Amino acid sequence: MQLLYYGVELPQKLASLSRMERAQYGELWLSELSCLVDLQSIIEPAVVWLQDTVQPANEYQFYVSEILYSYEGRWKIRNVDLRHQHPSEYIIIPNPAPSNIPILKLMLDIYYDDFGTFRNVYHSLGGIYLQFCNMPLQLRKQLRNHFVLSFVPFGGEFDDTMKPIVNEIKMLEKGVLMNINGQDVWIIAGLGVITADLPQGNDLADTKRHGGKKGCRSCLVSKEQLTDISFDIKFNARYHHLTNQKINELRELMQQRASQKTIDEYCTEHSLRKHPSILNNLTWNRHLQTPQDSYHAIAGKLQRLMECTFSMLKPNGEVAFLDHWKNLEIPSSWCRLPNPIKHRNSFMFSDCMRLVMIMPFLLR
Repeated sequence: MQLLYYGVELPQKLASLSRMERAQYGELWLSELSCLVDLQSIIEPAVVWLQDTVQPANEYQFYVSEILYSYEGRWKIRNVDLRHQHPSEYIIIPNPAPSNIPILKLMLDIYYDDFGTFRNVYHSLGGIYLQFCNMPLQLRKQLRNHFVLSFVPFGGEFDDTMKPIVNEIKMLEKGVLMNINGQDVWIIAGLGVITADLPQGNDLADTKRHGGKKGCRSCLVSKEQLTDISFDIKFNARYHHLTNQKINELRELMQQRASQKTIDEYCTEHSLRKHPSILNNLTWNRHLQTPQDSYHAIAGKLQRLMECTFSMLKPNGEVAFLDHWKNLEIPSSWCRLPNPIKHRNSFMFSDCMRLVMIMPFLLR
């Protein structure tokens, strides 16, 4: 449970006179801190209205208009509109809610990935898949529970393919009455997480690709600071509402018919795409709901490490390396890789990871 603070519990520097007056009328402060609550300790429910949500139809006992959090040992208070919401909170139950009809919330997980359709010639075809977050993990892992939504043809655009799908999700956000096994049920659904490879994920988060000056979709780290361990990620994080402001400013520049150079410089400075993602038509948080693709990120670093290692070998070193590589015993389930020095650029990520696992033994 997230902790709520009474006015008398606020840090002394933040306990202003106006806040103390509001506390007398039922205002509480929402904290980022959480705790486990024993079920035996629960006395009774209390109705608390978070003012960034729809006001309850019935009377409420408390309300929250500000959030309280600690940053570098200092307490901060911000408007409740800036809190990080869980995706299920985006789904708003209609007011008034349908009487005597069960209300079910669904969270939609969308996957997007490109794959080659031919063995020897690469023509990428994009696959868009759907899963329901409400399923237990064991069911989500089963192939039959991965639903194909559509394919992005070679040379096509993700936004064009997703347009009818986004329109349907927008309808589900408002709620749809369905009859399931003879019973009327009010179905409300929203976007939970959208997963994609590293470059496509940046596109969906309205961020320039990872080769850009600030190519991270989670923070504003520059290329020069990628290896700086003291870089403050939290302070330099990307936030959805701030990115929205930048996108609105970019849209104004386009409406004012600014020069292409001005627009390009603005996009480079803030590392934004010129054309925002179609997913912005949905209720979501682009930076929290497009998780980083750790598999591709790690494999890319391993490829770079391999490239640096092989570039240092002299001709006699390459011969010695290949000799040890051919004679090293590897697990029987591994396929025999081609020459890693000459053909490493054609290795798949899984091949790179296997080679890096045995690299210390080969070098030793």
